[in-house]
Amino acid sequence: MRNAICLALFLICLGLNAQGPTNIIISENFDQTPLTKVIRLLKTKYQLKLAYDDALISGITITGNYNDKTLEVFLTEALGEKGIDYQTLNGKIILTPKKVSVNVDTPRLFNLTVFGIVQDSITGEALPNAIIRVHGSNRVAITNKDGYFSLPMVPTDTSTLYASYLGYESHKLKLIPGLSKQTLRVRMEEAPLKLADFEVVKNNHKTISYGEDVSQITINQKNLAVLPSLGEMDVFRSLQLLPGISGTNETSSNLNIRSSPSSDNLILFDGFTIYRLDHFFGVFSAINADAIRDIQIYKGGFGAKYGGRVSGVVDMTGSTGNFNEPSYSLGINLMSARMSVNAPLNGGQGAFHISARRAYTDIIRSNLFESLYKNYRTQSGQIGNQQNPIDTDDVLRPDFHFYDMNVKATYEVSQRDIVNVSFYNGRDDLDTDFNVLQFSDNDPSQIEMADSYIEKAEWGNDGLGFTWSRSWNTNYYSSLQVAHSRHFFNYFYEYQSKDDSGEQVGLYRLLRRNAIKDLQINYRNELTLGKRHSLDFGLNVSDLTVENKRIIEDLNTVSGSENPTEKGSVISFYLEDEYAITDKLTLNFGGRYNTTALTNENYFSPRYGLRYQLSPSVQLKASGGKYYQFIQDVTFNDPLSDSREGWHLAGTNTDRPVLNAAHYILGFKYEKNNWLADIELYKKNVKGINETNISHIYDHSEDTRKAIVDEISGAGEIKGIDLLIQKTAAWYQGWVAYTYSKAYNTFEQVNRGNEIPSRQDQRHEFKFVNILESDRWNFSTTWIYGSGLPFYQPEISLVRNNQGEVINYNIDNNTRTIERLPNYHRLDVSIALKFQNQHMKGEVGLSLLNVYNRLNVQSRRLNEGELEELIGQGANATLPENLYRDLTLLDFTPSVFLNLNF
Repeated sequence: MRNAICLALFLICLGLNAQGPTNIIISENFDQTPLTKVIRLLKTKYQLKLAYDDALISGITITGNYNDKTLEVFLTEALGEKGIDYQTLNGKIILTPKKVSVNVDTPRLFNLTVFGIVQDSITGEALPNAIIRVHGSNRVAITNKDGYFSLPMVPTDTSTLYASYLGYESHKLKLIPGLSKQTLRVRMEEAPLKLADFEVVKNNHKTISYGEDVSQITINQKNLAVLPSLGEMDVFRSLQLLPGISGTNETSSNLNIRSSPSSDNLILFDGFTIYRLDHFFGVFSAINADAIRDIQIYKGGFGAKYGGRVSGVVDMTGSTGNFNEPSYSLGINLMSARMSVNAPLNGGQGAFHISARRAYTDIIRSNLFESLYKNYRTQSGQIGNQQNPIDTDDVLRPDFHFYDMNVKATYEVSQRDIVNVSFYNGRDDLDTDFNVLQFSDNDPSQIEMADSYIEKAEWGNDGLGFTWSRSWNTNYYSSLQVAHSRHFFNYFYEYQSKDDSGEQVGLYRLLRRNAIKDLQINYRNELTLGKRHSLDFGLNVSDLTVENKRIIEDLNTVSGSENPTEKGSVISFYLEDEYAITDKLTLNFGGRYNTTALTNENYFSPRYGLRYQLSPSVQLKASGGKYYQFIQDVTFNDPLSDSREGWHLAGTNTDRPVLNAAHYILGFKYEKNNWLADIELYKKNVKGINETNISHIYDHSEDTRKAIVDEISGAGEIKGIDLLIQKTAAWYQGWVAYTYSKAYNTFEQVNRGNEIPSRQDQRHEFKFVNILESDRWNFSTTWIYGSGLPFYQPEISLVRNNQGEVINYNIDNNTRTIERLPNYHRLDVSIALKFQNQHMKGEVGLSLLNVYNRLNVQSRRLNEGELEELIGQGANATLPENLYRDLTLLDFTPSVFLNLNF
């Protein structure tokens, strides 16, 4: 009996062994399918466990019909000719390279320059701003927009290189003698798996990383989806979680970097300028995150290749698409839907990307939409008027929606030449039309007064760019781009009132228009000179046209202004040299020379920087320079109006000075064992700040109150400290960001030329971000605290007659009392469930914004009605306590979303 039992157990074990992984039957057809995708198929469909080194499988494709093949036969036939062997260990299939007889450890070349390109191993898409390092050295190269790099002073042709890119697994590559003179293709894995003690381990997905330049930060835009949001990844809102970028205004339109206005930043998408950053009064970013491949942020001290702005730079590179196979994505939330398509062209010689997004708020008006519309429309200051304003509670069904589209095509004409065309179009549309009827108290069927309101607005951006780039040799790369961008803002408001006889007794019309056209030619060059010098140099030509119009009409008069179209061009030459004095010390010095007919003057912008690698984990850095800006979004400071002045050109025709700033930055960075600490001290001296300042003063001779317009120009000083501490672990990443800043302006006409805090003067801002990721769940929280922003109170005085009665009032906006708004703080939470099968992966999630329902104050508005009620009162009349009302930001708001990728 005992022998029978033992025999039975032996047969069962033998049967189980017969069903081992190498005896699984494979039935699949492959046509130039990337090996990385084949491995995913084997894991999901056949439940196999595989381990491998990502460098082993990068760039390999599989072609063939494998019908009813055992796994052993399949692996032998499919991988054998690719130089890959395998072995089975404890139920895992280990992929290993076949043994070769070539001696790869004996160097043949010394102190060579390695030239190559870094690509996504799945899509073939170039990875800009990837970092290539030589093992055991501080020598570093950064890939350009097309993914190419040139790394001089590589010790030998057997050296080991490391490639890193945010959101990708670090790539280790050993050079092989005889092949080092060829163009090196480094293919990096986005969904990383790597061989470590025969275990498949997951790589941390960092959301932010500090670049090689001072004040440079790289963002992993694909990881933004895990952060709390109103239903979709929001690029500019996510940037506000970084130190030095204000996060308390809750809008995408105000990207205030180091206490400077948002309009002082250069925002680039594939080389053309984006002038408006938001949809829906600031609720959403103007750029769909699905269309972005790479984001670089420079908070100050940026190099000579950037110009035309005095604060910061956000440089976005658009997705080029998939060079290997089509892929698709869909997303939907409570207010909008989006889609994207990526596909190859001509058998993978090119690729294209299409993404589109549209709000369906004109079709389905959710409670979330109505809440956001009422909240953000009033506070944005983008549309509206003070006379006969529309109460958002009366606008029950506004016809409002927004959309945007990105299209990009990239084609490799040759191994050295790449051309691409990028197109962007984004637009918001508002159309409101309703009537308010007043009925007689004596006869409810009789209309005493009929008021009609019409409000129409449209605004947006267009961009188109054509770029040809060429790698002439291992040392020289150039690109030529022709780009056109356009921004427009049109607003029309009409109020009419008629009595019971149909006679018009009230009329008010307002027409506003602001438009920009920007045609640019950019010629950029990157040249490696010898072993220690690399030059960036080029030419930028920008032809600008600005249109401004403001017309106001009532029953008796038509007034306003239609400024002549402002035109001008700026021609800039730039040159910058990066000089590696030693392996530890690198200097950057250069400049940008600007000439323009706007002022008939020339402007030179010196730039300089320094990096010193004190140890492998500690870096010291410094930078500075002079910066000029020839187009400015002028602040319209009117206590009785919500409107904006709009963009204007500097120059002799507009009597507006050129905005300029000097930057001084000193920093320290420590990075080791998944910890990152970065601290920067900065100072900015700004001149040429333009404002349109409006006071309302009573004119006794005409017995009326008149608007007094002052075009004022001043200067400012900004100084502060940015601190970031980041920690990453197996399933966790988080960071603490703190900013201390002090920003003051001086205007000769305001407060007798004494210093006043700027509108962006926020002394303390603290941000705490936590992201927890597992195989199936994402969980994140963000908490933001900010000290109170300044609020300007104009001097208000009552005008009385000889009997002491109030007959009018004055609002002197050149004399201001400075108060502070209440401190700001808010907690947001997001949770998402991930799912995946053979054909699709996706996530469904919930975001809770302002969890504890803090009523944060964005600004205060003057209650003009309270002043009007004082007219006619006696000598005892005084200014009321409720002269101002608070405008609060978003209260507790839940939002759900669904994202799918095919």
